Amino acid sequence: MKYCKHCNVKVDSSENYCPLCYNYLEELEPETDRFEYYLGRDGGKKRSASNHFLLKLFLYISVCISVVCFTVNYFTEPHMLWSPVVFVSVLYLWILIGHTILSKRSPFEKIFFQFVGLVVLLIFLERLSMRAWFLDYVLPSILLAASSVMALISLISKRKNALVSTFFVYYVLLEVVSLIVLLVTDVYSVLYLIHAVYNGLLLLGTVIFAYRILKADIAKKAHL
Repeated sequence: MKYCKHCNVKVDSSENYCPLCYNYLEELEPETDRFEYYLGRDGGKKRSASNHFLLKLFLYISVCISVVCFTVNYFTEPHMLWSPVVFVSVLYLWILIGHTILSKRSPFEKIFFQFVGLVVLLIFLERLSMRAWFLDYVLPSILLAASSVMALISLISKRKNALVSTFFVYYVLLEVVSLIVLLVTDVYSVLYLIHAVYNGLLLLGTVIFAYRILKADIAKKAHL
């Protein structure tokens, strides 16, 4: 008998991953099944209370930092607005800590919101700097970093089988972004070309080495 701490269910299966959420299953001893089940629930309540306190503490610190920076900026150099940069950075940290580190959301949601939050932050910084550098250098660097991180996770994670379909979708989306920039815009395209080739190879490798997993996930989600 095995146990999924994320779904709070017992699974009688020889597989190592939960059929509901694809998280790693824990082995349960027959005589301690009930004890470990309720112990897991109590531990979940303690973690929830701890996370709630950390979120309130971070909210208080965020408000203090924003107010102090705005006050200092207003009374020292009102013609040079740097406090909005701090405020937007704090908002991004909220996404990083509250939505990514402390939450139990799916990897798909975490990566998506991290990507969007970082892009919005950097676009804002570009507008303040009055220079065009985001599309030429920063965005392709983010795309390369995102593809590399997912490839690394796919190699070393114990849950890599459960992440195959999610990462495949992200590879496709990142490839589309690079191709759109290459075909539609006139920005500096070498980095986008490098990413398009690199990400395309990751897509090909995923199809070749994880075809059965992708096929099974598609059949399950499409009810085939």
